[in-house]
Amino acid sequence: MIDRTRYVMFDPSPFRAAIFDLDGTLVHSEHVWERAKVEVTARYGKRPSRALLDAHVGRGLKDFLDELFGMPLTPEMRRAIGDQIGAEADLWLDRLREPVPGARDWLLAHAEAGRRIAVCSSSPRRHIDGALEMLAIRDIVELSVSGAELPVGKPDPLPFLTTLNALGLAAAEAFAVEDSVAGATSASRAGLFTIAIGPGCTGPAYNFCPIRAETYADLHPTRITATGVQS
Repeated sequence: MIDRTRYVMFDPSPFRAAIFDLDGTLVHSEHVWERAKVEVTARYGKRPSRALLDAHVGRGLKDFLDELFGMPLTPEMRRAIGDQIGAEADLWLDRLREPVPGARDWLLAHAEAGRRIAVCSSSPRRHIDGALEMLAIRDIVELSVSGAELPVGKPDPLPFLTTLNALGLAAAEAFAVEDSVAGATSASRAGLFTIAIGPGCTGPAYNFCPIRAETYADLHPTRITATGVQS
């Protein structure tokens, strides 16, 4: 017998688009970024704590580097270190990046129902493109926004506001899917209906998200349609 008490109900019918985060939401790659941060910053005599690494999951490098070095870095130094971290991640991403179970199928169901699909990530553009290729959804994702190309990243709402503007939609016309507090905060501040999916996402830190689940399998097993869901 199926235990339906664990399922989380979500009706997508009011929404015209779905905006997905990337790392932790569609692919598992945060461990690669963590390794790259540790390897590169060690060259500068720094060792990020577990708490610092955890606090910056889903966020860009600016605040992480400033906090690690204990001062605001110059744009030039921040860019140089960030480029090294990105290059280090390049060495491992293709081998160690893995799809989040159920994510691709859930995304495809919304695309097949006629919803527009976008990705809003803190990752550099080339890493977004590589993940979309790996998942074989590059032709399905209408557009992607890289927080690395913006003045500020998550948890600021700018990445999601930029995505909405590119889609030509109001916040009420789209929902966001995130796995980190920083990302969910960014989406919520942009006015988006926010779904938090991932380990720990049912905890109190995510209480501001209307839908919270540990895995995509925890969402009610309904058939997603253009007008709603069917059991």
